[in-house]
Amino acid sequence: MKSFSFLLVILLFAGNSTFGQENTISEFDLYGCWKMKLGTNENGIKKRTYISCGISEPKNSEKHSSIVFKAFNKCEFPAVIQDALCPLIYKNVEGTWKYDKKSGIVEIYYPKDFKKEFWDAVKEESPEAEIPNPRMKTKFKIVGFEKWTAGNRIITPNN
Repeated sequence: MKSFSFLLVILLFAGNSTFGQENTISEFDLYGCWKMKLGTNENGIKKRTYISCGISEPKNSEKHSSIVFKAFNKCEFPAVIQDALCPLIYKNVEGTWKYDKKSGIVEIYYPKDFKKEFWDAVKEESPEAEIPNPRMKTKFKIVGFEKWTAGNRIITPNN
C-alpha cells in the first residue's frame, strides 16, 4: 500500500509539472523582422504565415509585407504613400504595436496623424464618422510559433 501511495504522489507531481508548463510566446520572441508568406493548407483554405526575414524566400513572400517589431512598442512597416507624380509609393513608417500574451493577439497601428489631411477631409464630409488616431493597420492572433537553429522563426496567425 505504501508503494502504491508513493507512486500516486509521484504521478501527481509529475502531472502537475507537465501540465503547469505553458508554452507561451513572449513579446521578446516577436522582436525582429518578419515577412508574410501566403499559402494554402490541405483544405484549400488560404493561410498566411510570418517568417523571419533572413530565411524568407522572395518568390513565396508577399511584396511590401515586412514588419519589424522593435522594443518599446515601436514597429516599422511599409505603407502606401500617394504622390501626385507617382500614385503608389511604398515608404517605411514607424508605427506602434502591442501584444497580449494571454490571448496571443498582436495589434499593429499606423503612426499618429498618419495621412491626417485625408482623414480630415473624410471627417468634413461625414462628421458622424469616428476615425481613431492612430488607426489600426492589422490585427491577428498567433496560433503557432516555431523556433529552430540560427534564430529562424515562424509565426502562424489566425486569419
